[in-house]
Amino acid sequence: MNNYVLKNAHLYRNNTYEDVDILIEDGMIKNIDTNIKSDYPTYDLKGKLVCHNFIDMHVHLREPGYEYKETIDTGSLSALYGGYGTICAMANTNPCMDDVETIQDFSKRVKKDGHVNIYTYSAITKDLKGQQIVDMDKNLKEDIVIGFSDDGKGVQSDSMMESAMKKVAELDSIICAHCEDESELHGGCIHEGRYAKEHNLIGINSESEFKQVDRDIQLVRRYHNRYHVCHISTKETVDLIRQARKEGLRVSDEATPHHLILTEDNIKNCHPNYKMNPPVRTKEDHQAIIKGLNDGTIPVISTDHAPHSKEEKMQPISQAPFGIIGSQHAFPLLYTYLVKKNLVSLETIINAMTIGPAKVLGIDAHVEINKVANLCIFDLNQSFIIKEEDMKSKACNTPFLGVTCYGKIYGNILNGQLHLMEDNHE
Repeated sequence: MNNYVLKNAHLYRNNTYEDVDILIEDGMIKNIDTNIKSDYPTYDLKGKLVCHNFIDMHVHLREPGYEYKETIDTGSLSALYGGYGTICAMANTNPCMDDVETIQDFSKRVKKDGHVNIYTYSAITKDLKGQQIVDMDKNLKEDIVIGFSDDGKGVQSDSMMESAMKKVAELDSIICAHCEDESELHGGCIHEGRYAKEHNLIGINSESEFKQVDRDIQLVRRYHNRYHVCHISTKETVDLIRQARKEGLRVSDEATPHHLILTEDNIKNCHPNYKMNPPVRTKEDHQAIIKGLNDGTIPVISTDHAPHSKEEKMQPISQAPFGIIGSQHAFPLLYTYLVKKNLVSLETIINAMTIGPAKVLGIDAHVEINKVANLCIFDLNQSFIIKEEDMKSKACNTPFLGVTCYGKIYGNILNGQLHLMEDNHE
């Protein structure tokens, strides 16, 4: 049975910290207090951080169709080792998540191989081609479907996006939009800035993102639907979202760890692991995203975990596919690069990885007595080096290989079951 005590936990909940013991009985949080006495197995955390385990609104599990990149098994194991309890998979699989049959097949695969709670988005348009809206009513009836996204492609047609917004408003569901005006791309591979010019690379301008965000927010003003912008990267996008939220529109957005940490100035040797979509941009864009996270304009941090095989990714940067992995090390990277450098508070990071996405998705992320235990445990004082051999993902496409981080995971409690990470118990 799932009965145990976490002693000397530094628990974060309700925007405050408590130094407490936590009694878990039958997988439920039965007591949070000091000096809890029990005959159950006891784990002395010695002041390690405990909070609700994380929620990632944006991952690519690649299954079905691209299992050579990642599988539900390896992708969700990576998430488990990153402190995540819930992840939401994007629809750009093969076949695409655009009909009930494919979604039901995915659900069966998740039940068999998933290591965390997994949802999926239905596509917005058939096969992500932007030509025909999926049967939203039918797809949303599947319990595993949490919203709609064509992530990987922006919906180019204004009328098609308007039809989707109108329908989603009727269903009170959510559109998670990959905002990218393809007429602005011109085959670019990194931000259209200093580094691109110096290395004779085709750049991706900021307009390609914020033009579609502007279009979509105008539609939200008309239909008052729930709307979420994926992986924002420009200062103009931050400003548009800030204004929309001031107006009380049902608009939210997310930043990724790599956009919160990196700029074009961090790109080294034109390495393809710095190629992501949208690209990392200027210092001004980076500062705007940090400010947006701090002032609540950006309520969510998502990873956009995007695994690729080595053969695919290790091509010249102009030819390599977009995307990097992020599930396993998101929190340690954010803690190391943002919290320890006093750019963002630990509370803001945790909230954006728990309460923020939970509110957007309409699920729960509160730590309370008589609720199922969903907690993660990190040792903020323990450092480690991100190494390829420690990756739980099939992939290792990340610019953070070899980086020393603080905040090593100790354990993840998923639906009451305690998973202790074996490399902490040598």
